[in-house]
Amino acid sequence: MSYRNSSPADAPGAAHAHAGARVPHDSAAAHGVDVSTFLEFDEPATPGGAAYPLEQEVALGLDVEPDADVPAPPAEQHLELPRSALVVVDAHRPRLPALLRTALFGGPLDATLAVRPGLERQLLDGARDLAERAYPSGRTTVRQSDRWIDHEARDEHQRAILAVYQQHMRLPHQGTSENQFHPLACQILRILEQPWERDMLARARRQQPIDAASLPASGRAFAAWYKQAAFLHPLYEHDLYAFLASEATRPQIEWFLTMEAAGEAAFDDLVALGQVGTRGEVKMEMAQNFWDEMGNGKTHAVHTHLFYRLIEGLAIEPPEADELPWQVLAGVNVMLWACIPRRNAFRAQGALGAVELLAPQRCTRLVHGALRLGIAKRTVSYYGAHAIIDIGHAEGWLEHVVAPQVDSVPAARVDIAEGLLLRADASLDYFDYCLATARAL
Repeated sequence: MSYRNSSPADAPGAAHAHAGARVPHDSAAAHGVDVSTFLEFDEPATPGGAAYPLEQEVALGLDVEPDADVPAPPAEQHLELPRSALVVVDAHRPRLPALLRTALFGGPLDATLAVRPGLERQLLDGARDLAERAYPSGRTTVRQSDRWIDHEARDEHQRAILAVYQQHMRLPHQGTSENQFHPLACQILRILEQPWERDMLARARRQQPIDAASLPASGRAFAAWYKQAAFLHPLYEHDLYAFLASEATRPQIEWFLTMEAAGEAAFDDLVALGQVGTRGEVKMEMAQNFWDEMGNGKTHAVHTHLFYRLIEGLAIEPPEADELPWQVLAGVNVMLWACIPRRNAFRAQGALGAVELLAPQRCTRLVHGALRLGIAKRTVSYYGAHAIIDIGHAEGWLEHVVAPQVDSVPAARVDIAEGLLLRADASLDYFDYCLATARAL
C-alpha cells in the first residue's frame, strides 16, 4: 500500500520542495540507496502540462520512453482494490461476503428480496453475528497477534466490508453500484463498521490522550504534535523494513510485493474523495497532491501506471479478496472508511497524512532489498519515487493541510489525530503479519 503528497508553493512534483523538511533518519542515503538515480525521464515535457524537473525524473525511475514494452493497464484492470469474484454460496454454511456480493451485485436489490423473502433477515443476522465475533464488545486489540482474536471471523468481516465499499469505488457498467445507497446496504455496513470502529478508536486512545483538552490548540503546534506522534509510533521503525533491505530472499520479497499488489488502494481516488468540501490552502495542497499522482501530466508517470509496471515486471497475480487475511484488507478498508463517508472527512486528512509521513522508510528499504537481489530499478520505480517525494509531500501536508485545517476548525484536531493513529495501527498489523509470514516461507 502506498501513497504520497506535495506542496503548492514550489514547482509541481519537486522532490525537495521544502528546503527545511526534516528527512527521517531512516532515509535512503542512510541505507546505501542512491534514490537520486530513480528520477530519470528523457521524454520531453508534455506541452500544456507541468513536468517533473529533469533531476527529479532521474531519481523517480521514470527515465524511459512511454512504455513500449510494458502495455498500459487495460481499461478494466483495477489495481486499487482486490478483485472479489462472486463465490458460490454453500447452502449449508453461507458466508456473509458471498451473500452480500450476490445480493448487491446481482441486480436491483428490491427485486432480489422479493423473490428471496428470507434474505434480508439472513443478511442482517449474519452481519450482527459476524461483527460481534470479529470485534467482541469488552475487548480491544493491542496487536494483531492477540491470542483472543478470532482470525477467521476477522477475515470474513473485512471481506464483507470491502464488498460494500466496492460499490462506491467502481463505474456503473461494472455492476457494483446499482444498490449503492439502498437502505439495507447502508444498514448492513453500519452494523459491520460500528464494532470495528469502536475497537480502532479504543486502541488509538490507549496509546496516548487524543481528546481536545490534551491536544495542542494552534495549527502549527498541532502539526508538530502530529509529526512527532507519527515518528514515535511502532510502525516508524518496524522490523520488516530491515528484513526487506538486508535479509529477505527474492521469493520473500516477491511474496511481500504480491501482498502489496493485493492491498493497494489507489491514492489518487482517496485524495479526490478527501478534498471534497475543503477550501483554500487545504484544497490547493490536495490538488497538488492529486496532480503528482497523475504524473504531473505525463501518462507514463502516473503512479497507478508505475504500480502496474511492478505487477507486470514481476508477473504478480494479486490474490482474490477471499484469499487475503484481514490484516491486508483492513489496510485498504480503513482508508475507504476514512475517505468515503463525510462524517470521517477530518479523519481522512489524518489518515492520508500518515501515509505520507510513514511511507519513505518502507519504500527506501524495499528498493534497497530489491536492488540487492537483482530486481530491475525500473520495476521498483514506484517505490523509488515514493522514497523521495513523500518526504517533501509530508511536510506539505503538515503545513498546508493539517495546520490550516486546525486553525480554521479547531475541533477537527481530534479527528485528524484519530485518523493518523488508526491508519498507523492498521499498517502495523499488516507489517506484523507480513514479517511473520515472509520469515516462515
